[in-house]
Amino acid sequence: MFQYYLQVVPTVFRFLNGTTIETFQYSVTKHTRHVDPGSNRGLPGVFFFFYEVSALHVEFEEYRRGWTHFFTGVCAAVGGAFTVMGMLDRSLFEWKSGGGGEQLLR
Repeated sequence: MFQYYLQVVPTVFRFLNGTTIETFQYSVTKHTRHVDPGSNRGLPGVFFFFYEVSALHVEFEEYRRGWTHFFTGVCAAVGGAFTVMGMLDRSLFEWKSGGGGEQLLR
């Protein structure tokens, strides 16, 4: 016996140029079960289709971020790299000079 479950989700795509596309996304799940003839557990060779339309819908909207967002991200990356390298430098210096690890915790 073959069972197919089809789930459909309405979807809207909105692009920067003003174009809107209304379409559907779907997923299919297949279940197969072996049925012996005369076992009264189902009909062999029969296909069942179950169709479900989702009550929710999905919207994808394309947009641009300003240059300030890019600048903030670059500053965050540079600051993070600077901090990690400073921690590594201090750890190597303490290890090389024979200082105890308890000084790192202060």
